[in-house]
Amino acid sequence: ILLIGQTPPPWHGQAVATQILFDADWPGFEVHRLRMDFSEEMHEVGRFQFRKIYRLWNLIRKTKMLLKEHPGCILFYPPSSAKLIPYLRDIIFLNCVRHLAGSTVFIFHASGLAEFVRDQGLLRPLGMRAYRDADFCLEVAEEKVAPHEVFGARNWSWCPCGIEVPGASSLPKEAGKPLEILFIGSLQEGKGVLEILHTADLLRQGTDHGGFHFTIVGKWFSEEFEREARALHAKLKLGKSVTFAGQLTGDDKWRAYSDADVFFFPTHYSSEATPIVLMEALGMGLPIVSTQWAGIPAMLKGCTSAELLPVKSPSKFADSIQKLAANPSFRNEASAISKAYYQQNFLPEIFVRRVAGAFRAAAAGQTHPDFGNQVPIKAQADSVNLPKLRVRVYLADQNPGYDRSYGISRMTRVILRSLDNDPGIEVEATISQTSQGIPWENGKTFCLPWGTRCKVSRFLTDHFHPLACAYDENPDIYYYPKGYLPILSKLCQPSVVTIHDTIIQYHLDHYPHWRSRWEYSYWSFVLKHTINHATRILTVSESSKNQILEFIRRHGLPQREITVTYEPCAYERFPQPILPKKENHVIHLASVEPHKKTAQLLDWWNEAQRRGSKDLPELRLIGSVPASLREKYSGCPSIVFLPFLEDEQLRAAYSGAKALILPSEIEGFGLPALEAYFLGTPICFVKGTSVEEILSVATTKGGFLLNDSESLFNALREVIAMSPEEVRSYGLVLRETYAAEKISRRLTSIFKEVGSDFKNKIGHE
Repeated sequence: ILLIGQTPPPWHGQAVATQILFDADWPGFEVHRLRMDFSEEMHEVGRFQFRKIYRLWNLIRKTKMLLKEHPGCILFYPPSSAKLIPYLRDIIFLNCVRHLAGSTVFIFHASGLAEFVRDQGLLRPLGMRAYRDADFCLEVAEEKVAPHEVFGARNWSWCPCGIEVPGASSLPKEAGKPLEILFIGSLQEGKGVLEILHTADLLRQGTDHGGFHFTIVGKWFSEEFEREARALHAKLKLGKSVTFAGQLTGDDKWRAYSDADVFFFPTHYSSEATPIVLMEALGMGLPIVSTQWAGIPAMLKGCTSAELLPVKSPSKFADSIQKLAANPSFRNEASAISKAYYQQNFLPEIFVRRVAGAFRAAAAGQTHPDFGNQVPIKAQADSVNLPKLRVRVYLADQNPGYDRSYGISRMTRVILRSLDNDPGIEVEATISQTSQGIPWENGKTFCLPWGTRCKVSRFLTDHFHPLACAYDENPDIYYYPKGYLPILSKLCQPSVVTIHDTIIQYHLDHYPHWRSRWEYSYWSFVLKHTINHATRILTVSESSKNQILEFIRRHGLPQREITVTYEPCAYERFPQPILPKKENHVIHLASVEPHKKTAQLLDWWNEAQRRGSKDLPELRLIGSVPASLREKYSGCPSIVFLPFLEDEQLRAAYSGAKALILPSEIEGFGLPALEAYFLGTPICFVKGTSVEEILSVATTKGGFLLNDSESLFNALREVIAMSPEEVRSYGLVLRETYAAEKISRRLTSIFKEVGSDFKNKIGHE
């Protein structure tokens, strides 16, 4: 199968649904995925931009290459919305590639396309040629003018999407609180935003001002419409009774659902199909007030917790909401009804099963897809016929606070928790009496009866632990998250390692006296051994990948494939702050490691203090600072030294600071950058490092040069001037990009691939 589609960003229903399909396992199929990246923001969707021409050409090139490499491949594609620019894109793309596919499966997310094509005049034949005779047509919404009829699909089925919902809080609502009415969606006229404001005005006139509160969540589709909506808000004098909360994702979005009493979605959007937000609201147990529009009536047929009304009818919307406000017992009943309806119709497994049925029908030329016989993905993983993949993780080399592994250990804990949530993975670990272990109770561990904090025991354990565990049945995969294989690596095959950086080589080149010659020789040997013998090499950034490739070239090692997985952050379990309370200080995670540049930062700060900089905040150093530096700068009033902080104290330090300063000249990833932004604090970082790479998905603000002290203070002023809303928006983007769930999915995919290849290799031998 070749899956093609738009995944977030931008965030809209079709992109979210496509992400579910991209993330599915698809047992029994060989799957390739190509992301459509024509639009990065909602206001770009459906509009012409010159860069989209290049991206279309690139998509055609990649698609043709994959289809030629895999004769008979099923092409899975989502046809466009009923707008001219995306319609022309589809004409060009499909007419260039469809003839190379063995069969074609379309999924029509946007409604109205069939009617749009039928009315296109001169462009109608080109559209009919692009869309006609699909082997299978999946229709997300039930439409009056059905695509399968207009385009003559050989087979078709109705296929509403699905979405994963965490579940609503069971805490009761506080008595006397205003009725909380929630809208989530793209903030544009077709989604009914203006109707929400008029409805709020009618409700306000009929009751006291504290009886209702509307929260409107989403990103503005255009500046023009934002001005129009805010002008109407001011004209109607809605004040605090209607709040524009901006775009919310992750935990913040689910918290908005949990805090709501009613979900209000007065859409009349031209391309509406089966809105994902309605599925989310059902899963979170909310009663719904929406419209008799597009695919919504079919989607909610028989759901007694939803009331559908004519479009653009604020008076009827207000009456419906008022009835819900007057009947709290019905709202409680509606919660159970909504959840049950979601469970029966909109679980992701159900959506994937429907699409898989279409694939099987297209592959076999069947008249009707077999939706009923396929076991859901999670059930398959738990089935006795599909045993779990056993992954043994080596943790005895991670002694947080006693070696360099503090950040790596934090990353490892997050990864292990995410892997444990995968029903197809069984995690076990080799640990010592002093190392970190599996971060949950009753995990399967092989605890060696000694500690690994001293160099001798650490050396012996790192290289000879395979002998201590030889009595146990071999796992499917050996995983080394700190990136170093034992000398006895032949006893640990297949192996996957995450090499985080080559800072040892960097120290040898730039700070040769920092470590002993023996230490440099030893760690260089271990890294070379790992690169030569690991089954699969992973790393945490493109910057780190380039470091490893340079190490390989420099030492004449065989070329290796290196996969970038990035790192997650433990703080994603905490909600993104809205207005964190800040004090007049910045923080630096101090270190005796020379590349961290703690000494240089102190020199710059002291010099700025001596010059009498008026806007200089207090610099708080957290962690290890050499005694000589403490003594040298103990009299500087703007410098404060703090010890290592426990996690709760460290989070408080991050949250209360105006900025985090990371003057490191080299990093593998730069986890503190995520930790700071996840807790509402911007950072200053050295340009050209992995930290710039990691943050570039959200912002380039805060970069400075290590040879120019003034550039640091300019960068500091730049990030301190950022508004809380701006910092929050960057934090949300980073949370989505480096979510632990996404990274664990990459690891899981790699583990399965390595395990399968290894078994095939052994079988051939």
